[in-house]
Amino acid sequence: MLVELTLLTLGCGLLYFGGDWLVDGVTGLAAHLRVPPVIVAFVVMGFGTSAPELFVAVNAMLVPSPDIAMGNVVGSNIANLLLVLAVAALITPLNVDRRVLHIDGAAMLAAAIALCFVALDGTVSRLDAILLVVAMAAYLILRWRTLPDQDEPDELATESLRGPVIMSICALVALPFGAHLFIDGAIGIANRFGVSEALIGLTVVALGTSLPELASCIAAALRRNANIILGGILGSNVFNSTIVLGGAAIVAPITVTESILGFWLPMMIAASLSTIAFLRTDLLLSRKEASVMLASYLAIFIV
Repeated sequence: MLVELTLLTLGCGLLYFGGDWLVDGVTGLAAHLRVPPVIVAFVVMGFGTSAPELFVAVNAMLVPSPDIAMGNVVGSNIANLLLVLAVAALITPLNVDRRVLHIDGAAMLAAAIALCFVALDGTVSRLDAILLVVAMAAYLILRWRTLPDQDEPDELATESLRGPVIMSICALVALPFGAHLFIDGAIGIANRFGVSEALIGLTVVALGTSLPELASCIAAALRRNANIILGGILGSNVFNSTIVLGGAAIVAPITVTESILGFWLPMMIAASLSTIAFLRTDLLLSRKEASVMLASYLAIFIV
């Protein structure tokens, strides 16, 4: 048991720091390439903080452990909305940009519905995976076209390129290694306690790979930057439902269990709809609404 806990802890640490390094590294690279700063929140941060989920899901299918892969995606999407976003809003109420809500909120809902649709027959096939990846590409093109022009160069563009490159390389080494350790530890614990791998994927793995989102959003909340929080969370869920699940299913088709089909996928849709409803109310996510979201997250696992 000590070995499994050690693997889980080391893997979680590498995923956490790797995700953080990747966001910082790519942010610096984006500045040097004169990419508008807002793309960091909408696209780069969304992908960077979803990288742990991607490595975990792909690594799970190499084992293979389809329950871990699917549970990780669905559980992370729920945790991003009802836990990470709620914690950020508890720190500071989030003013919602109507443009972010209409574009990224709609994309998040569409991605969640697409995930449910491809899982309805009980299997996410390689064809399904390709369709999800193509849908993500379409989203990125749309998002790029909606980005405002950057009139002035970012201050980071004057800094050395060496730091972002080294940070990105370190992240790309830490993430797959951390994912490997994390999966081994999670599967070991599941086997020892007789807990299904699907439940482990939905809880321990999902929470562990959501740490980069949580850390990034807490930092942004302390700086009262609501757009980075919303862009990162909504973007991360879109990447999870398309690139992460699609990447795992390309490695090997994913079998979807009855518990995920009958309970967890409906919970993910409910979390997505309720989050959008709260964000639309006066274009503000208040502490009261965040408290309801966090209580709902806890209640899901009590049920």
